[in-house]
Amino acid sequence: MGGGAATGEQGPTLPDLVPPMLPAAGELSDATDPGRWAVEFGWEGHRCVAYVRPGRVRLLSSTARSVTRSFPELAVLGEQSPPGGMVLDGTVVALDEAGRPSRGPLLRRTATVAPDDGLRAEVPVGYVVTDLLWRDGRRVLELPYRRRRAELEALGLAGPTILVPPSFGLDEADLVVRTAEQYGLDGLHLKRLDVPYQPGRRTRNWLRVPLRRRRQVQVAGWVPAGSTAGRERIAAVLLALPGADGPVYIGRVGIGAADGDARTVLGARPGRPPADVPEGIAADARWLAPGLVAAVEHRGRTAAGRLALPSWRGLVPPDAQDDDLRDPAPARREPPGGGGATVPVRTAAAPPPAATPAPATTPATEETVRIRVREAVPPEAPAPEGPWHGPLSRRLEQHFVYNTLNTIASLVRTDPPRARELLLGFADLSRAADRAEEPAIRLDEELAAVRAYLQIERTRFGARLESDVDDPRTSGVDPAAAVPPLAVLAAVRRGVQEEIEPATAGGTVHVRLVTGTCRVEVRTADRPGVPGGAARAPLVLLSLPLDAPAE
Repeated sequence: MGGGAATGEQGPTLPDLVPPMLPAAGELSDATDPGRWAVEFGWEGHRCVAYVRPGRVRLLSSTARSVTRSFPELAVLGEQSPPGGMVLDGTVVALDEAGRPSRGPLLRRTATVAPDDGLRAEVPVGYVVTDLLWRDGRRVLELPYRRRRAELEALGLAGPTILVPPSFGLDEADLVVRTAEQYGLDGLHLKRLDVPYQPGRRTRNWLRVPLRRRRQVQVAGWVPAGSTAGRERIAAVLLALPGADGPVYIGRVGIGAADGDARTVLGARPGRPPADVPEGIAADARWLAPGLVAAVEHRGRTAAGRLALPSWRGLVPPDAQDDDLRDPAPARREPPGGGGATVPVRTAAAPPPAATPAPATTPATEETVRIRVREAVPPEAPAPEGPWHGPLSRRLEQHFVYNTLNTIASLVRTDPPRARELLLGFADLSRAADRAEEPAIRLDEELAAVRAYLQIERTRFGARLESDVDDPRTSGVDPAAAVPPLAVLAAVRRGVQEEIEPATAGGTVHVRLVTGTCRVEVRTADRPGVPGGAARAPLVLLSLPLDAPAE
């Protein structure tokens, strides 16, 4: 480690360079003593050490290359520095269109030395702080991780672009795994609580545990690798999943020494290629008719939609195949009545030309837009912009994710049961966001996501936010009624952000289930610019007809 910087005009003394400690590969089973290990989320991104003085930040990559100008939004760290400065270990992350940390968007930021405002707005980044090495003129890297972690949390670092994620005990590993899988994180970290930071060393005191997902896929074809004794050999099996217009190519996988599976693949009936096959593969491929289904493990999806690092786990017998894989082009579920349901929603701007008059049962202030249940977008008008709107942008907003995890992190030490409760709710919310492309979901599943969201927001608003979500079982409504994914959730969130947050005294969100309708109502006591009497009347943000159960 290099010497310290000068004091005076240069600010407090900090080391010139602390080579980052490196994790070794491991498994959860490698940690056997609950009292000696912490479990944390793994974040895919750009590893950086931050050297921070009041008003000044220097970012160095894991190879000691300066990336300070690449991430100017992280200069806010200088506003939270103690007088004697600090050195932080962490990861710069960016989210993909599904709201998952991904290297794909981040590569656009690291490809330029000084991003312009347009690129910064298009690919926002955040800094996930995972360790503290230097604090207020003191070296803390010699302290055991348990004490370093306590000092890191005591700094209270937080903000739209800064996150100190929670740390859990080994007995919470199953919960952390489930949450990481739901949110699409690619791994976990196991850290020994009783050892110091070891600069530049790869050590088994810090283990990275990859998360592998298992799923069934269609065997769409194979690529030959020559022949042996007159029999063709398989270089790779080509995989697909059902799409709206037929199978879609999702990658290739080696079949290894699975001779029985190889014989079955070689003997399958020829067929047509799926969609989206790269030219280099299409030229040599042998395509198969639908029918064969395989199990694979993988590390998620790449930016191009391919399976990341897939591994073959064998063919699946017909009676064990997933329903949507038995039919190569399953019919899309239609709502009752065929074409689509009309969902009245309140919009912030004037209604588009396709708007229809509000039903007589809704207030005159309510505006309506037709939304097809099967498409979740207006048929004649573009989908509204913003989080949880439209087929590609329906995701958890980045700042909401950071704020939520910061809240959970702050509660881990002070109120562990509450932190666990919020983390489970966050997992439910992430699961709901992942289902935005489905044509319809059950009402009770949608309301579970709404309750999870309101639970999280109440930690931020406190007494300013009250809520009441009716229970279908006690309201005479079928819990399995079909609703568009995120329709109720988006209306509730809009009410919290646009109506309750600006109101000094806050307000109440009520999700009512009455006479075959799901209504989202908001009451505030002091909406700016609205007379008191009108402000106290409920504002209806959604009136959603409830018909037949979801399939």
